Amino acid sequence: MKIVNKYLEVRIYPSQMDKNDNGEKITSINEIESNIGIYRFIYNMELAFINYFRQLLKQNGYEDKLWITQSSCDVILKMLRQEYAFLEKAESSSRQQSQKDLVTAFKRYFKHDLKSHYPVLKKRKNTQKFTFRIMNNNNNIRIQKDKNGYYKIKLAKLGLVKFKTSKEYKKLLLKGSNPNDESVKIKHVVVKRVNDKYYAVFNIECIHVPVKIIGPKQQLGIDIGCSKLAVFSNSKEIPNLNLEKETEKIIQYQKMMSHHKKDSNRYKKAKKLYHKWMRKLVNKRNDYYDKITTCIVENACFIAVQNENIIAWKHNKFLSRKLQLNAPRNFMDKIEYKSQWNNIGFVKVSKNFPSTQTCSKCRKINSNVGGIGNLGIRDWICPKCGTHHNRDVNAAINILNNGLEIVGTTMQ
Repeated sequence: MKIVNKYLEVRIYPSQMDKNDNGEKITSINEIESNIGIYRFIYNMELAFINYFRQLLKQNGYEDKLWITQSSCDVILKMLRQEYAFLEKAESSSRQQSQKDLVTAFKRYFKHDLKSHYPVLKKRKNTQKFTFRIMNNNNNIRIQKDKNGYYKIKLAKLGLVKFKTSKEYKKLLLKGSNPNDESVKIKHVVVKRVNDKYYAVFNIECIHVPVKIIGPKQQLGIDIGCSKLAVFSNSKEIPNLNLEKETEKIIQYQKMMSHHKKDSNRYKKAKKLYHKWMRKLVNKRNDYYDKITTCIVENACFIAVQNENIIAWKHNKFLSRKLQLNAPRNFMDKIEYKSQWNNIGFVKVSKNFPSTQTCSKCRKINSNVGGIGNLGIRDWICPKCGTHHNRDVNAAINILNNGLEIVGTTMQ
C-alpha cells in the first residue's frame, strides 16, 4: 500500500439563483464566472506589473536580474485588493492560487533545462483557462446533505451545488468529507468550464493498493508514433483510435458557426452541437487510453518510454493533425503515473537517443533512417550485420535496452 494523489472529475450543476427554497446558499453560474474572471484578472495584472518593472530596469541601464517570489507577489495582490473592491467577491484561497501559478510559471521559465516560454497573459477566448482553484482549509470543501436530505458539494464561500458522479467517486469524496477518517483527504478542488458544462476536479490523497502482476513479468520498451499509437518491444502494436465520425461532426458545426451571426439562435444551436461532439471525442479517447494503460501496467514489471519532443513534431504540417487528434502525450502521462502507483519501474529515455537509427543487434547507427524526411522508410537492413529491422519494433527494443542501462539492470 502507498499514499497517492488522485484526481476525481465530478459534473456539477450550478443554479441561476443564489438561494434555494429552504434559504440555503447555493452556487450560482454568476459566482462561478465571477471567480473565473477574478482568477484571470489577478494573474494578468500581476504579470503586467512585473513586465512594466522589468522594462523600467532596462530603460535605466540596470541589469535585468529580477527574481519573482511569493512574497513580492503578495505585495502586488494587497495593492490590487485595495484598488479593486470586486476582488473580495472571490474565495480567498483562489486569489492566492492565481499568483502561485504565476510564480510557478516564472520558476519554470528561469530553469533552462525545462525550456518553458515566458509567461503570457491569459486570454478570455482561451477555453483551457476557464478555471479557478480552491484549497481545502478546515474542511470547507466537503460533501454534505442539504435540508431535503440530498447529497451536495459544499464549496467555500460559493455554497452548495448539485453534482453527478460514479458510486466509487462518491464513496471516496464522502470519506474525504469526514474529518475523523484519515484514509482519504481532499486537498483542493478545481472548478472549470469546458464546452459550456461545469466540472469540479477534486485532488484527493488516498491509500492505493498496487495491482498484482498477472502472468509472467514483462519488460517493455514503448515507441510512440503517429501512424500507430504505440509499438512494443515484443512486436505488439496499439492502433490509433478511430475518431473520424467525431471529427467530421466537429468540422461540420464549426463551419455552421462561421456562417451565422455570433450569438444568433442558429449560431447558439450549432455551438451547442459542436460542444456535444467535442465532449464525445475527448471522453472516447480518455476511456480508450485508460483501458489500454491499465492493461499495460498490470502485465509489466519495467517500462521504458522515449521522452519524445511532441511540440517539435507538431510543427510538421503532415503530422500536426494526427498528433492533435490522438494526444500521445496524454497516453504517456497515464502510463507514467499508473506505473508509479503500482511500484513498477518506469524510465524516460532521452529524446536525443537515436532509437530509430541504431541497430538493436550490433548497435551500428544508420544515419540514412533518421529524420522526419525519412519517415517513409518502415523497414531497413543493417549495413554491418545484415539484420532486417522493422523501424518501430527496433526503436522499441533500443528504448528498452537504453532504459535498462539507465537503471543498471539487464534484459530478462
